[in-house]
Amino acid sequence: MEKRYIKWILITAAVCIIGLALTGAAGTHEARTVKKLLEKRSAVMESVLFGEITYEEGEKQLRQIETGRLYTKDISALREYEDTDLERIRKMDIVSIEKKSRIYDRMTFCIKIDWTIAGMDGVENITREYLAGVDVSNGDYRLISFEIRGE
Repeated sequence: MEKRYIKWILITAAVCIIGLALTGAAGTHEARTVKKLLEKRSAVMESVLFGEITYEEGEKQLRQIETGRLYTKDISALREYEDTDLERIRKMDIVSIEKKSRIYDRMTFCIKIDWTIAGMDGVENITREYLAGVDVSNGDYRLISFEIRGE
């Protein structure tokens, strides 16, 4: 009789551990996906602003990774800053990504990024925290917001 209870407890514990492991694995997949989206966004914006790709190509690429207000804001920013002197991103290091919330198909992440930027005044290192909103539809992740945290 005692062996049966011990066996039942061990099976229950194993199921809990596997469940926790799978939940943790899902979180890291989400974080990796958001990291890739942010890196792609940064690369596309910079490529358009420095004339490496056309505005139309940049718009098309952003449409694949963004939606809603963020997409509209980014397209406007590209038009506004076209042919201006901007600082070039040398390195974008995502230090941490933490999922803050998930409501249905919308998630919010707190992200810390170290930037290395080259401009007219030389190379500068900047660290900023951001809040990023992500929409998930049919397994397709898209950025819906990206704002500096606390400003």
